[in-house]
This record gives sequence, structure tokens and C-alpha cells, in this order.
Amino acid sequence: MSYIEKAKELGYALRECKETLVLQAAEMNLDNDQEAQNLIREFQQQERKLKEKQESGIAITSEEWDQFNQVQEKMKQNKSIQAYLAAQANFYKLLQQVNLIINQVLRGETCSPSACSQCNNPECK
Repeated sequence: MSYIEKAKELGYALRECKETLVLQAAEMNLDNDQEAQNLIREFQQQERKLKEKQESGIAITSEEWDQFNQVQEKMKQNKSIQAYLAAQANFYKLLQQVNLIINQVLRGETCSPSACSQCNNPECK
């Protein structure tokens, strides 16, 4: 089996894993939450506005920072946004673990029972 076929096999396996399924469900939930969508749009607009002012050398007022911070706080309170961010973090953690394992193999490292305390493979622990 070629490495391309193996990569596809890995992709299909990752598509069916818990982290991916939870992320997809959280994304659908987020897409259907109008309050969350409004908060995201408002956050992006304010962020863009602040960035443009900074790049133009215009001082940002404390009122503008307060408004930006208020939107961030509202986002932290939104369950759909928080669930999505948590699911995304777990998915990225999974991808990092997969990448770590691939890199270990490429470096010729193997996991043995005597080296488990030093092993970063989540399957080993």
C-alpha cells in the first residue's frame, strides 16, 4: 500500500473519530445559534475596526476597548461558542498527537515498554 493510500486511510479514520464528530456537531450547533453568529460578527467587526485604527496610527479610546472587551465577555458566556472552541481544541490536540507519532516514526524512534515514561504517544500511556 502506498503512502498516499495510507494517508487516505488515516484521513477516513480521523473523519470517524470522536473528536471529529464532536467538532462537526458543535459547528452545526454554532451555525444554528443566531445569538452566537451575531456575537461573532460583532467581534470580527470591532476587531477589524481596532486593527485598522492601530495600523493608521490612530489611538484607540478606552470606550472602544471596553466595547471590544464586552463582546469578548459575551462570547465567553455563549454556550455554543464555548462548546465549539473546546471541540476545536480537542480536535487540534488529536492532530498534534498524530503528527507527533508520524514524526517519531520518521526519526526512527519507537515506543518500548522500557521507554514509556518518555513516550508522548497517547496510546502508550
